[in-house]
Parts: sequence; structure tokens; C-alpha cells
Amino acid sequence: MTLDLLHNRLAAFLTNLECLDMAGQRDALVGEILETGGRYDPPPETPHARHLFEISLHGVSAAGTDEADAFRAWKRAARAMTFESASAGA
Repeated sequence: MTLDLLHNRLAAFLTNLECLDMAGQRDALVGEILETGGRYDPPPETPHARHLFEISLHGVSAAGTDEADAFRAWKRAARAMTFESASAGA
């Protein structure tokens, strides 16, 4: 039941993101991370940092070379997870 609720919240969040422009999507993502205990890890601001932007939310993790890339990767992974769980339940 808990896993089902997680996927329902993830699906609802993804649906709501589609109604927003990019700035609104970023704000929604940051808000959701703060509300649910997700993670947003930007690289350190040092000249030799070898760390990617990392996002982890609703059991979905992704990384990218910059914030926008990490966000796009997270949305792709979240859609795939939602689609896989929906087809597994059918």
C-alpha cells in the first residue's frame, strides 16, 4: 500500500509539472523535495569539482551536468518508473 501511494504521488506530481513553464517546474521540484525529504545536491563551487547535479525524489534518482540536465534526466526516469509500474499492474 505504501509503495502504491508513492507511485500515485509521483504520477500526480508529474501530471502537475506538465501544466507549468520551466521556472514553475523548477519551483515545484524544489518544493516537493523540501516537503518529502528528497535530495538536491549541486556540485561544490570549486574550480576542480568533479561532481554532477543530483536529484532524488519519490524513489527516483538522476544526475546531470547542470541543474536543467539533472531535472530533465529526473523527469525521464520518473516517467519510465511510473509507466513501468502502471504496465506491471495491468
